[in-house]
Amino acid sequence: MSEGPELVCPAGYAAVHLDAVGSTNAEAFERARQGASSGLWVVARRQTAGRGRRGRVWASDPGNLYSSLLLLDPIEEARLGELPLVVALAVHDALAAALPPFARGDLTIKWPNDVLYAGAKLCGILIEAASTPRGRVVVAGIGVNCGHHPDVALYRATDLAEAGYPTEPEAMFTLLAAAMARRLAEWQTGDFAPLREAWLARARGIGEAITVRLPTREITGVFSGLDGEGRLLLRHDGGLEVISAGDVFFART
Repeated sequence: MSEGPELVCPAGYAAVHLDAVGSTNAEAFERARQGASSGLWVVARRQTAGRGRRGRVWASDPGNLYSSLLLLDPIEEARLGELPLVVALAVHDALAAALPPFARGDLTIKWPNDVLYAGAKLCGILIEAASTPRGRVVVAGIGVNCGHHPDVALYRATDLAEAGYPTEPEAMFTLLAAAMARRLAEWQTGDFAPLREAWLARARGIGEAITVRLPTREITGVFSGLDGEGRLLLRHDGGLEVISAGDVFFART
């Protein structure tokens, strides 16, 4: 694995920039096992075995940003469920910084952590955790469609170049690393409520009909917001249901 140009990181963070890797998440876990410090970013020009949620293949050709952040015991275990929303906020911040002000209104978050531009998916986030002798290792994998995007049947996708705002992956990383440092500091030094409100202000679909696909069933109802822990509130004929994980689909995409 050859290394690329040095990347710009905020204080307290470091980055390794690789030409190719199987998966930046897998590489981050391996480096954690080897003693890497919390705050290490693993960035690659391409992935040969990239993956998304539920084991889906994630297209990983050069031209996009493929990155993973290693965190060691970032917060008490009871609050780890908040992290996907915190990461989504940081990604939204970074993408907003890459867009001109008049285009930022088209940038939204789909629960829990898909960032959309004009309703089409612009990035993928995969958060994984493992218990190790060093404590709980959490890796936040973030892929941003800078120059191209996959053709996926489940949803519409786009990229910054197609939207008219081409951004080099290295420049996108600089924005992302800075935004992530700010949002993680806000989360780790305070409570979740302000971050929850910030997420809601950027959310797509609140008050609209949605379908949530779970491993064993699908539920249709009205997206009624988030509970205090960031779980989705779905109102349907059976009442108000609290959902911890699932794939959200809108009535109109």
